[in-house]
Amino acid sequence: MNSAAIILALLFFTSAIMAIAMGIAWAQFGRRRHVLSWMIAYGISVVQWALNGAGLFFGSPFLIGMAALAIMTSATFTLIGVRQRAGRTVRWAGLLMVGIPCAIAGFHAALTRNAPLQGIAIPGYAGILMLSSALSLWPRGRRFSAPELAFFSLLLLFAVFEGCLVVSAALNWGGPREGMDSYRAIMALGLPSIYVGTCVSAVLVVAGDLAHELRRRMQRDVLTDALNRLGLEEAAVRAIANAKRHGRPLALVICDLDGFKVLNDSYGHIAGDAALRGFARLVTAAIRRGDIVGRLGGDEFGLLLVDSDSAAAADVMERIRAEIGCMILPQAPGAKLRASFGIADLHEDDECLDDMVARADSALYRAKKDGKDRISIWRAAA
Repeated sequence: MNSAAIILALLFFTSAIMAIAMGIAWAQFGRRRHVLSWMIAYGISVVQWALNGAGLFFGSPFLIGMAALAIMTSATFTLIGVRQRAGRTVRWAGLLMVGIPCAIAGFHAALTRNAPLQGIAIPGYAGILMLSSALSLWPRGRRFSAPELAFFSLLLLFAVFEGCLVVSAALNWGGPREGMDSYRAIMALGLPSIYVGTCVSAVLVVAGDLAHELRRRMQRDVLTDALNRLGLEEAAVRAIANAKRHGRPLALVICDLDGFKVLNDSYGHIAGDAALRGFARLVTAAIRRGDIVGRLGGDEFGLLLVDSDSAAAADVMERIRAEIGCMILPQAPGAKLRASFGIADLHEDDECLDDMVARADSALYRAKKDGKDRISIWRAAA
């Protein structure tokens, strides 16, 4: 068995394993569009390596040409998947403008055995798409995760590798067939390791996305999509440490809906759930992006307002209190929602959320005792 057959077998089975892995990930973990696109890309790669091997074995220019088209299609689906994951639109016009001429040139080059032209058209298109994939992977408004950084680096390396193939083929333009030896040497030495590395990093990205989603679900309240108690406590540790480090104020607000039990008893739990979801949406829309909202349990919510003292927090809660009275619940048309709020500032000796909760709870109790539908700020004298 020659080296070409060994390399093709390695690439074939790697692609097959990747297609199966992506298929399982798509079917079992949320049916994400980008995972499906990557599954299709690796499935096409399986066909591509089979066509390549058959073309070399039978000496068929047609099969080599079909393999070239499969390479381009696989690279296209790789880019589509990356852009889908990033929430970006796929620019079909640009893909077609570049892809159609390269496909025609690559297939014609295979049929006419024009190795330099084929070595420019196919790797050139694949290199452009690998570079575009790497750039599309760049996160917006956050840092790279470790799997993303690995995938990004290998996509860039893949683009550089394809560029080297293009340069090698161009240098042999018009020369004898034997002149493509450097091209074949670069292909044999670089392709297996880069391709396998890119496959492994793609699996890590999918696994990392799954782990992130599991962490998010563990920290989120299913009904309102606000943080649950665990998520709020973890966010509070970071917020308290940051406030102390920079000497900035931090306020905790505990609020709950007045008469929520009566609402549930009168209109049913569907109306109560709708009230909780509406209240969570209203609060989330009223605060700033860096502030934190969590559901402590039942109809009780906790809000951490960064860079805000109790007076500033009271101003924000007053707006929310007024807006709650305007909420309309289709499931309970006669109901009027009200809420009470207790506010506490961060103290120097506070270490965790519970240290602030005790004071905010005391302030909330005062608001309830004074007639509900109001805001109370905890004072040491109280």
